[in-house]
Amino acid sequence: MLSESKKKINVGIIGGAGYGGTELIKLLLFHPRVNLCFVTSRKYAGMKISSINRFLSGITELIFTEPDIDRLPSDPDLIFLATPHGTSMSIVPEIVKAIPRVNIIDLSGDFRLNDPCIYSQYYGKEHSSPDLMGSFVYGLTELNRGAISKARYVANPGCFATGIIFALYPLFSVNAIKREVSVVSVTGSSGSGELPKEVTHHPVRAKNFKSYKILDHQHLPEVEKFFKEKFSGRDTKIGFVPQSGPFVRGIFTTATVYNEDINDKVLQDAFSDVYQKEKFVRIVGSSPEITMVYGSNYVEVSVVYKKNFIVSMSAIDNLVRGASGQAVQNMNIMFGFEEDEGIQFPGMRP
Repeated sequence: MLSESKKKINVGIIGGAGYGGTELIKLLLFHPRVNLCFVTSRKYAGMKISSINRFLSGITELIFTEPDIDRLPSDPDLIFLATPHGTSMSIVPEIVKAIPRVNIIDLSGDFRLNDPCIYSQYYGKEHSSPDLMGSFVYGLTELNRGAISKARYVANPGCFATGIIFALYPLFSVNAIKREVSVVSVTGSSGSGELPKEVTHHPVRAKNFKSYKILDHQHLPEVEKFFKEKFSGRDTKIGFVPQSGPFVRGIFTTATVYNEDINDKVLQDAFSDVYQKEKFVRIVGSSPEITMVYGSNYVEVSVVYKKNFIVSMSAIDNLVRGASGQAVQNMNIMFGFEEDEGIQFPGMRP
């Protein structure tokens, strides 16, 4: 923790050319406690960030650099990794060796799990740094704040995992899920990254709707791990179906549980007990809405209980709360800043 109230930290981003990295650049450039010292990109090395992201023209003169760990242009206090899955696990050992005192926040999935076998099963590749997997604290901010505040290395949660955990945590807290829960999350096309793919190609997606990676998405094991650690002894089965929606930003999650032995007041009180004091979580009536959190770090949640069915819902912006905004929130906690510094933007309507 920094004792000087106005002191700034030096921060760098490795892998800053994608949607998540670009969102992170934007947030850090306006953060009052951050000097953004470098942003790397193999593809755009030597080019101005603003020449690739025209909306940052007049905001920054920074130039993308090569991701050479031994030749980074500053001595950073913190490095964000906004790299694809499978890349961070090879870079982190280099960083730890070259800059042993640096803090790390990894936005990829490489260090969210502790078991290399489960990683291999869901990500389709062997983990090259299994000895470091247990060194990272899981960065679901509101629900793991104490551990994050003491951490050197943080694994930022996946976007789907963030929405799911926010919807389910109050249910777990009152033992409302007896054995299994069904979860469906609909995501916008930006969740698949900046490189064009058939599943995100606009003519294919704009008037279409489909499921994918049914019961087999790579964010599921981190959700299961989180709840097993927070609520030991529970053996809850989570059936997760991700779906592609015809919009750009946002994730809407719906979790459904059948329970005859609970009532609406217990559920509403559970959501209030967990989230009422959280700045970035809004408990709403009936249904959350993606447009109400668009471009922001806010989460909307709600719960409905009728005919013995519990329906718990959440809405997030996948690029901010589901990635870069939550990463900045974690940075704020790690360095003793005000938790909402640099991410106060409430969203927009319409």
